[in-house]
Amino acid sequence: MAFSENALRHILTKWPQPTGWLVAFSGGLDSTVLLTAMARLRGVLGVPLHAVHVHHGLLPHAEAWTAHCQRVCDRLEVPLEVVRLELELAAGESPEAQAREARYRALGDLLAEDEMLLLAQHRNDQAETLLLQLMRGAGIEGLAGMAPCRRWQGGWQARPLLDFARASLRDWAEHHKLDWVEDPSNQDLRYDRNFVRQRVMPLLRERWPSAELTIARSAENLGASLKILRQCIGEDLRHCREGAALSVAALLRLDPERRAEVLRAWIRAQGAPVPDRRRLREIEQQVLGAGPDAAPLVEWDRFAVRRYRDRIFVLPRTLPPAPGDRPWSDQERLVLPGGLGVLRRVPAADGIPDRCWSEGRVTVRWQVPDIACRLAGRAGTRSLRKLCQERGVPSWSRLLLPLVFVDEQLAAIGDLWRCEGVPTPHEEPASGIVWEKVPAWLALEGSGVPDEFS
Repeated sequence: MAFSENALRHILTKWPQPTGWLVAFSGGLDSTVLLTAMARLRGVLGVPLHAVHVHHGLLPHAEAWTAHCQRVCDRLEVPLEVVRLELELAAGESPEAQAREARYRALGDLLAEDEMLLLAQHRNDQAETLLLQLMRGAGIEGLAGMAPCRRWQGGWQARPLLDFARASLRDWAEHHKLDWVEDPSNQDLRYDRNFVRQRVMPLLRERWPSAELTIARSAENLGASLKILRQCIGEDLRHCREGAALSVAALLRLDPERRAEVLRAWIRAQGAPVPDRRRLREIEQQVLGAGPDAAPLVEWDRFAVRRYRDRIFVLPRTLPPAPGDRPWSDQERLVLPGGLGVLRRVPAADGIPDRCWSEGRVTVRWQVPDIACRLAGRAGTRSLRKLCQERGVPSWSRLLLPLVFVDEQLAAIGDLWRCEGVPTPHEEPASGIVWEKVPAWLALEGSGVPDEFS
């Protein structure tokens, strides 16, 4: 199928109507075609269009590419946001993979509720992906390739160019005299994808001229089978899920093959790469097979699976350090460091008097030794350790709970417990606390079954 604006519009109309379109714009051929076509269609698509360029800082041409992207967006009258990443490359991990993961995290942070992120991968990319997954020994999840459209980060992630060959996109770009940048690293055969693109695919096309189309069709067929498989896995996952965690007892009631699929689906839903078969066996043996009082863990990449009582959790391999004290003045929201979420003030008759914020008396602290809370409306005090044990808060989360003080008196622990604090005179304005955007691995509340299984 030849690429055209009408063909793109036809694809977009088959998907959910978003609140806006966000195009990931690298400045290369593919994303230039996508952004230009979207700009030409914006009058009929009916929702705002904007673009984002992720500056990794890994290549010498990064600044020039960023400037090019800005010029293109200015010409198209499309707002552009530039995200600059400061990558700390971990030894033993692929810089390409780390940059890709960081890019998706940045894009996810920018995506507004019910917006649709548009990515510019095309049919050739899909075929290359399937071959790479074959060489990695992937199962059906990997062999199904890239999904055309899926729920992601509170909105959608979509690839509207998967039906089009790279040559068709180039023809359209040349016809419209578009300007794009070429990444010289695309010729570097040390990268697996480049080797497949430069060496393997030409050989396959020599024998089978429609190789990309046929391979992409296989990925599409596997994607249809995967959808059915996910429905079955979703039922098992619902029975095993306890908030962000999985129940060990429920997992052990499943056959080994079904248990392995549930573990893979659950880990993927937490935003972590699925571990290899050896690590999955370690999770089975060391984590699921441990006693309820043990604290086993299995680590891979930047993630780990840990157990607390009868539940297992996915969390970062290295947890953020407990922050230093943070004064909380009169602002409504306080963004916590280390990705620990946001504290927000809400009106509450039995909360902290608003004058305490305006007078600069509110401070958020962590890891206060021997801290205890006199719960509002209850007799006696309880240590933080005892409160967490009663509520089932895992040991690794306790050091990262924000402790809200008024002067030197503990007033609240996140929004989990309200302590007897500064008395609020009758009719004096006061505020309670809501803890938002809490990382799921802190395991403070249920997060439900991911959208892809609902």
